[in-house]
Amino acid sequence: MVKEDKRIDILLAASRVFYLKGFEGTKIEDVAKEAGIGKGTVYEYFRSKQELFDEAINHNREMYIVDIQRTLALDGRFREKFIALAKYQTELVKSHIPIFNMMCTSKMMAREMGALMLEQNIRVVDILSDLVKKAVAQGELRQDINPEIAAAVMIGTINQYSSKKVIFHDTEPQDIDYEEMADIIFKGIGY
Repeated sequence: MVKEDKRIDILLAASRVFYLKGFEGTKIEDVAKEAGIGKGTVYEYFRSKQELFDEAINHNREMYIVDIQRTLALDGRFREKFIALAKYQTELVKSHIPIFNMMCTSKMMAREMGALMLEQNIRVVDILSDLVKKAVAQGELRQDINPEIAAAVMIGTINQYSSKKVIFHDTEPQDIDYEEMADIIFKGIGY
């Protein structure tokens, strides 16, 4: 196995273990067992549990951005891409509720994770802003809109509405009315 492949395998195993046990509850032995390797092998790639955690978070953040780009690259009109993004994001949040719970109970993670999530949202807004510009150029959206504001409104709507529903109201992602969300975004709230 190539060294980089082994590193990725360790990061994926670490992600699963941190997800299930939290930072404080995870031991390097747990990660090694999950990866099917010895504890010493983990230390060949990562100096500490904190470094492993940080790298696992960074790896997952990069994979998230790749998935967002893939979702937004689908064929279709801009509205369809927005709905696909809303569904993807909502399903992701629903499948990662233990991470949000861990952030609420971890003494060391809440601030760091919050900052990382904010940074990640900024990257998604940048990606979506570029897509808004293309949709404007293709005549799908009004010429007078600010792409950054439009992208922030879309991400904010998804994060605040859908995430709230799945985290606090135990709503299933398929029960959210994505068409209604899209109507409010694309038709506006004014008269």
